[in-house]
Amino acid sequence: MKIYISIDMEGLWGLSSWSEDKQDIKRAITRELKVVLGALEKSTRGKLNVLVADSHSYGENLIMEELPDYVEVIRGYPRKFYMMHGLDETFDACMFIGYHTPCGLTPGQMDHTYSSSSIFKIEINGRSVGESEINALLAGHFNVPVILISGDNQLFNFSKKNFPKTQFVITKYAISKFAARMRPWKEVVEEYKIKVRKAVENIEKISPIKWEPPYTVEIELLDTSKAYTASIIPGAALVDGRKVSFSSSDFKDIYRFIMSTSLIAWAARKS
Repeated sequence: MKIYISIDMEGLWGLSSWSEDKQDIKRAITRELKVVLGALEKSTRGKLNVLVADSHSYGENLIMEELPDYVEVIRGYPRKFYMMHGLDETFDACMFIGYHTPCGLTPGQMDHTYSSSSIFKIEINGRSVGESEINALLAGHFNVPVILISGDNQLFNFSKKNFPKTQFVITKYAISKFAARMRPWKEVVEEYKIKVRKAVENIEKISPIKWEPPYTVEIELLDTSKAYTASIIPGAALVDGRKVSFSSSDFKDIYRFIMSTSLIAWAARKS
């Protein structure tokens, strides 16, 4: 079985803010990935092929020597498809670990959408979306289903409607952007074991996430300077002072526009 895992930080157990010690973040992201991999090993028959995208910040978080020999890792930044780089139609399924809610829609843990310093809101075809939905739509382009998502309870509340058959693991309960009530670690581990097994058993029943093209993405930036700078991207339109839009029938173009907007808007900040 060939599995793609995109792992972030904000929805992981034991962490509540970006000010956490960097080594604690590395240990947390590696620890939770190892739990998922262990559950996958017990739930799959035959050879297990796993590609992991280290997808928090600059993608330099995983403690590589602690991972099993069968795991390959996408590491570092920049990369064209960021959190989903390396995914193609040869994969059987995706898993999103340590994910979080989009900016401003719920009081979720460290809520943001790709860039906390640039992007306020993203809509695709008029629907508010977060990283889970956007990354899943790119996976759907390759006909790959998302079979498991983990993160805080607010991620579950926001995204469950978009992933009706996907297994969810709630790692913690958000109190505010930088505060959370952590579940007992042993409970989280046991739930991962159960949900990974169910996800693998039901893989044929979980459809890839696909929306009808063409696609129009509208991105609301945090200020007018960022929006104007992003509107320089070929094909982009300045909707109003803080919004840019872009349309395409190919979702890969939509994804790359979002990544480009995030990067160019970040670069447009004043020192």
